[in-house]
Amino acid sequence: MPDAVVIGGGLAGSSLAIRLANLGWNTVLLDRQNFPRHKACGEFLSPETRDMFRELGVDYQLEALRPGRISKTRLIFRHGGVVEADLEEPAWGLSRYAMDSIMLKTAEEAGVRVQTGTAVSSIVSENNGFRIGSRHDGSSEVLHSRTVYAAWGAHPRTDLIRKTQSVSDNGKRAYIGLKAHFTGLKLEQTVELFFIRGGYVGISPVENGRANVAALLPLDRIRGKGSSVSELLLSAAAENRLLADRLSGGVLLPDTQVSAAPVYLSAKPNAWSIIPQVGDAGAMIPPLFGDGMSAALRSAKICALYGDRYLHGNISMDEWEDAYRSAMQKEYAAILRWGHLLQTLGSMPVVPRLWTAGTKLFPHLAKSMVQATRLNGKTPMP
Repeated sequence: MPDAVVIGGGLAGSSLAIRLANLGWNTVLLDRQNFPRHKACGEFLSPETRDMFRELGVDYQLEALRPGRISKTRLIFRHGGVVEADLEEPAWGLSRYAMDSIMLKTAEEAGVRVQTGTAVSSIVSENNGFRIGSRHDGSSEVLHSRTVYAAWGAHPRTDLIRKTQSVSDNGKRAYIGLKAHFTGLKLEQTVELFFIRGGYVGISPVENGRANVAALLPLDRIRGKGSSVSELLLSAAAENRLLADRLSGGVLLPDTQVSAAPVYLSAKPNAWSIIPQVGDAGAMIPPLFGDGMSAALRSAKICALYGDRYLHGNISMDEWEDAYRSAMQKEYAAILRWGHLLQTLGSMPVVPRLWTAGTKLFPHLAKSMVQATRLNGKTPMP
């Protein structure tokens, strides 16, 4: 009987599994897909991720992949206005295709039993832990574990856990996330964010001289505008002339196209539902300034600390839930509010013009807005 089962092999899930295994716990990681794979993601690693990669022992391996270097962020509005801000420390651009493989390999080296191509079909609470039902290679399997962790991304798995909050009934806007790599685009050490109505498209360098083009688009605005990633990106570019010009010289690589829908941005952290939730499952950070992967790593670290205390018998499950909910609220409430506010303001017809003019008069304003969407750099300790 393993001590911990982590469901999801993305950044949050793999880092959580590494931490639990390094703490001495018998850990299993399940993911319904196989790796390596591309994922709809901005592929932007903010400076805040570097310390956590060092803690996980993967910083040198990731740096050896020669990630794109990013030292500036640039916002380009529909009316043509541009706002720029320097990052306090350089960031990385690194594909999930390369990074997730390194993370899972490191998890296996730490002693984690990684099982991909496994779809989890049920989670049932029992007296001494949980019973997990799954399917692998066409066969049904049952696994018992003392603890289970949800790291399955932004899609609510209401088929597995009780429905604590209905995303469809709360009037939330549904989005589609898109990602593709391009060659032929002139790259600077900059992440560029082009606003369109209700969404935006980001362009940033990743390894091997490629550009990652990622978009978050409202589902209600893209209906009838295409079914492929390339068609939807072209439709988005039609709303921002500078974006259309930027993409005109690029060549899209077909094997890198990925989409994910529906995506709902979190209004507040949803840290627990029968089991603890980490990464996008716990809080889908508005990706405007690209701190989502830092948030995933931080939530995994916090959850591992509480999980370790529970497995040692130092706290009860109820105490773990209360403490983790409180920690997630303190960690993410502010950046969720700022992220939603800045995204809403950026899509308004008049505000971007005022925004552009304001940052010219007060250059530190742009930097302050970037910092407002960042985590505070201190991990809450249990």
